[in-house]
Formats: sequence, structure tokens, C-alpha cells
Amino acid sequence: MAYDPVQSLIAIGTSESKFGPGQITIYGQGRVSATLRPTKPTSFRCLHFTANRLVSLDTRNELSVWDLESARRMSGGLVPVGATSMATDPMLDWVLLGISNGDIMAFDLDRGRMATQFRLSNLWRQHEPTSRSLGAVDIQFHPRDVGQLLVAYPQGAVVYSFKQEKAMQYLQYVVPRGAPGGNGQGMEGARTPRLTHARWHPSGTFVLTAHEDGSLVFWDLKEGRVLMARTLMDISVDRPIRREVMPRFNEPFVGVDWCCKENPDDTGLLIAGGHSPDEPQGLTFIDLGPTPMYATSSWQALSDHFQGKRTVPLLTPQGTQVVSYQLVPRSTPYYAGAHDPIAIISLLSSGELLTMSFPSGHPISPTNQLHPSLSFVHPFATKIAVATLDRQTWLGMKEERKQGEPILKGGAEAGKPRRRFDNRTILQVAHADGTIRIWDSGHGDEIENEDQLQVDLARALDQYDDVSVSAMAMAPGTGELVAGTPAGEVVVYRWDENPYYGRESPERVKPNPGGLTDITSRGEPPLKIGLQPLVLYEMAQGPITVVSMSDVGFVAVGSEGGFLSLIDLRGPVVIYQASVAEFAKQEKRSSFLKHHAAPSVQREWPVVIEFGVMTLDEDKYSSIACFVGTNAGKVITLKILPTGEGYTVKLAGVMSLGNWVISISPIVADTGSPAAATGETVAALRSGKQVNGILAVGTSLVWDIPASHLLGLDILKDRNPLTL
Repeated sequence: MAYDPVQSLIAIGTSESKFGPGQITIYGQGRVSATLRPTKPTSFRCLHFTANRLVSLDTRNELSVWDLESARRMSGGLVPVGATSMATDPMLDWVLLGISNGDIMAFDLDRGRMATQFRLSNLWRQHEPTSRSLGAVDIQFHPRDVGQLLVAYPQGAVVYSFKQEKAMQYLQYVVPRGAPGGNGQGMEGARTPRLTHARWHPSGTFVLTAHEDGSLVFWDLKEGRVLMARTLMDISVDRPIRREVMPRFNEPFVGVDWCCKENPDDTGLLIAGGHSPDEPQGLTFIDLGPTPMYATSSWQALSDHFQGKRTVPLLTPQGTQVVSYQLVPRSTPYYAGAHDPIAIISLLSSGELLTMSFPSGHPISPTNQLHPSLSFVHPFATKIAVATLDRQTWLGMKEERKQGEPILKGGAEAGKPRRRFDNRTILQVAHADGTIRIWDSGHGDEIENEDQLQVDLARALDQYDDVSVSAMAMAPGTGELVAGTPAGEVVVYRWDENPYYGRESPERVKPNPGGLTDITSRGEPPLKIGLQPLVLYEMAQGPITVVSMSDVGFVAVGSEGGFLSLIDLRGPVVIYQASVAEFAKQEKRSSFLKHHAAPSVQREWPVVIEFGVMTLDEDKYSSIACFVGTNAGKVITLKILPTGEGYTVKLAGVMSLGNWVISISPIVADTGSPAAATGETVAALRSGKQVNGILAVGTSLVWDIPASHLLGLDILKDRNPLTL
């Protein structure tokens, strides 16, 4: 990852896999994005923004310079011997590359080629000619003096001066005999832990080196003296200890950044890794506070300063570790991109992204903060549903939510055509943390309402462990949402104002197995207007397999236990509940469709539910119908009729098709349009309007239909319900 605070863009590089080659995608505000595709399959391992360009280094050791405006490769080339590290500066037209033999090379961004006349030979070998030749593991420009360079080798760090054309300081960390070091191994003798990272203090007065054993070593650059050697939890680990004291083992560091606030002398360390294996994993922020005045401070005062004021753990989800992270500075790219950060975007070992505030570590939802494509892995999407919403309804669904300043504000959208009178295709994406994000997918057209909506199912259930979504649906006319869980719970959301906006509700909701519960008090405090939790149905009949939300106030729910429930939201009240096994003796098998024998099914449950309005069988009137398809191939038709006190449900018929039902579509036979249960259609039933409908059902089997049944449209003239 790479972030440019000036242009407010983020670049994400991916690896080559069975799903395709690696590529780079640059994301800006809203739906702005551009994809950079290499000419050959590769995986990207390093990205840097510099001015109006993006510099990448891939696993094939190819350096590429990309133009952000045209999204094309401008220049580049293969790095000889193999690159081990890369450094850029926002104001320099040079890229410095550390290669595997320890030399430093430069790439000229202006001319688009390697600067063959500039090359620094292995600086550590100049200090120790007999040392083993190893590549430079880290390179960093001085934050205030472009004439100095910090180069890290496995044996130690070197401060090089371009002005004097020589190494100014060699920093090698040696743990004496009897001292624990970072992991307490090899205490019987002196050792030199392998160096992994080197960082400048934002003022350039001090240097930090991080080592493979978990040691953090602070150096006085002027004297080349160790001021403090510590780990995340222990200090003075370079001093001998008593044998009865057992040192803790610490893992290597993944990443280290020396951050500063708006005042560059008020600093802290952001660290990934370095934990003991039995400790909670994540990031760690060590707040060092204002740096003492170097000229007037004693060695002891400087040493005490690097003990830190406080240590803040920034925890990740259980079972995951941080693989890499990207700081999000507030305004400036200087100080190695660590000046006044407001957020951290971490890549976890699970492959997911996690955004946290800095330095508190509070999770930040990516909804309307990052591009929707990034939200698919923030955390992983577990289920996706699609609804076609009325355009006017969708334009009115704009959340009012307390939210911080957008992270991405750069880029400009290209002009696209507008679909003024078409309904919108709305995605409902459920994620592993129990959140559901709802947004307009668009079809290459201008999206009039591009904001994402978010509902927190875990909060609505008052459960925060292992909450997932097994089924969800959205009403196309009203925008009401229903979601079911594997635990047999169903939550209905309705667009409304939060009565407890800005505060937690004092009400406590009691469990109600098998019944309906008002959960309007469980709305999110930051959400003023949006999709609010309305009612909880604890069905308790196994995992929810299918839900359906109508535009006329009815909700249908099916469970893996084989049960079906209908809810009238005007109560709300459960107006019908039955087991699909009760319909086995009432099925009517179709005679003219020939198909392969279906395997016997031990258990049967609903898998598809649709609402419609049509005339059923020999009725002289049209009515609201609920069509239920099962995994065993049954299509159950239920008739919803008004009574004096509400609605009643009657069984209208059962038909068996023999295989898993995958779709049900009520159709108006006269026009071919959907016979949907809309408010307008249901209101017209009072005046005696009739809808002559047919039912199109798709199953998991390819049917063999005789040609005689496909000639002409005679088959559609039959007024009785027809199953295809």
C-alpha cells in the first residue's frame, strides 16, 4: 500500500494468484479508481508516491514508474542483481535502490533510466572488509537534510553524507554476555542480532535500529552511542541480569515507523510485531512525548526519554496478525510519511484490511471512507444479495451519521450517462463482523446517490461474537431490509430516525424465543437517520435459509429446520407458521415435463420465497400470494387474505418439480411484466381488479420439454397458473 496525503489517493498492489496477475489499483474519493496493469504477470512488493507519479517494485525486480493521469507506465527497467530495498522522497526526482550485494543504485525519474554514474559500493564492507556480503535491508533519507542517508545492513546501520562523500557513522548493536537482549537467547556469550529496520528521529538527531531478536536500540548520532536498548515491554535489555530472572521471548518486527505530531519534536513509535507469542497481537504505539533539548540534556535524561510515557496496544481481531500497514498523514508527505497521522490501514494475515484511528486504535468503518471495492475485504464479504429499488426511493435514502473527515478526497470522476427513469441495482453485502453495507452498483452510468448505507446486525442482536448473515432481502419499493442468521434470528430494518441518537438506550430487551420483539432501542448512536432496527424474530428453528421482504408489509422467513413463517409488520405479528413437511400429501406433480430422477431428500426446507398478486386456480378474484420453493423441488402457494382484524393465510396449492428450486418469478400473462405485490397493485384489489398471472420457476435441472409444447404462444393463453 501507499498513500499520498497531497492528492489524497491510496494505491493498493496485489500478488499474482490463480485468480489472475498482480495489479495496482489507485483509489480516490467516492467511486474514483484507476487500474495499472503490468505487461507480464507479477506480484508487487513495494509502492511509493513521488510528485505526480507512482513508483513500484515487483517480485521480478522490475522498477516501474506510472503516470497517474493516464494510468500508463512511463518508464522503468530491471534492477541488476536484485533489489532488497527502495527509498523515495516527495521532492526528489530520484529513486534509491539497495541491491543484494549491498550497493546503492539510483534511478533518474526525469530521464527514465538508471543513473549508471551514481553508485555507492557496499558501505558496511568498507567498515568490515571481511564481513559477509549482504544486501541493504532498509534505506531512508534524512528528514531535514537531503544530503544524508541512513542505510541498514544486517550487521548494522551506516549514516552516509553525500556532501562529504563518505560514511559519517557506523552503528552496530552488540549484546554483551549475560544480557537478555530481545529474546533471551545466547546469553552465555556476546552476540550481534540481525538488523531489520532503521529509522531517523523526525529531527534527525537520533537513530532507531530494530533487530530480529525484538530489540529497539536508540542511538545518539553525534557520539554513535547507545542511549537505550529495549523491547516493547522491557528496558535496558543490553545490561547483564541475574540468572534467576527469566527473560521473555519476543518475535521479530514486521514494521517500525517513528511518527510525530504537528510538532515534529513530539514523537512516538508505531510498531508491528515484536510481541511475545502468548500476548495479544496487533500494533503497538509507544508515546515518547516531547523530545528533550539535546544540547542541554544529560545522557540519563535522554535515556529516560526513550523509556516512553505510555504504551498503547492497537489490537487486531483474534487469530490475526499485521502483515503490513500504511499510515494516513493528515496533510504532508514529509517525515517519511509519518507526520501527524490520523489513521492506520493494516493488512492482516487473514488477507483482510483493518482501519484504525491513530493513536487510539479505535476501529474505523470503511463505509463512505474507502472505495466500495476495498470494503469487500474490510472484513471479508460473506454473502451478497441484489435488489432492484425504485429510483426515487433510493435517492431519498441518504444516511445522517456522525463520521470523521473522509480519508480519500482525491481524483475526479469521468463523465457518464445518466439513467433517469430506470430503477437502481442495489447490492447488499454482508461482512464477517456482522455489518451489512448497501450501495448502488451502477452500470457504467452516473450514480446519483453513491453513498453507502450500513447496518450493524451484531448490535441489533446484542451479540458481538460469531455473528454472521445467512440470508437477506430488500423491499424494492420501500427499501425495508430483513436479515437472517445461522442462529435462527431475523432482524427487520426500516428507514427512520433514531430516537436514541447520540446516546445509548437505557432499555434492555429480554429474550423472546419464538416471538417478536421491539428492538428500536438498539439503533447505532452515531446514526441519526437511516435504516434502523425495527423488530427481532427469534424463530429458533435452525439456521435461516431464506427471507423475503414485500412492499406491502409482509415478511416471509424459511429455516433449515423446515419451517416457514409469515410476519405482518402492521402488528407486528406472526400470522402464519408451518412445516413444509405438512404439504407433502397435497402436491400436484406436473405431467408434461420430463426430467431425470431426483435423489431422495432426507430433509426439506424453503430456499426461495417471492410475493405476487394474481388470480389463483378457480378463484373469481385476485389476491396476495406467497410462493415458496424448497430444496426438494416443491413450489408451495399461500394465499394472504384480509380479515376484520388483520390478515389470514391459506394454502392454495403444492406442486413438485423434483429438484432444488433456484428462482420464482410471478408474471402478468397479458403483458409479461412482473406480477409483484406493490402498494398500487394491492390497493387496486379493493376495486375488484384481477391479475391473470403465470409463474416461472427455475430449478437446478435442465428440463427436456417436447417441441410440441414450444410452438407458438398457445401455452400462455391458459389462464391457469403454469409452471415452466
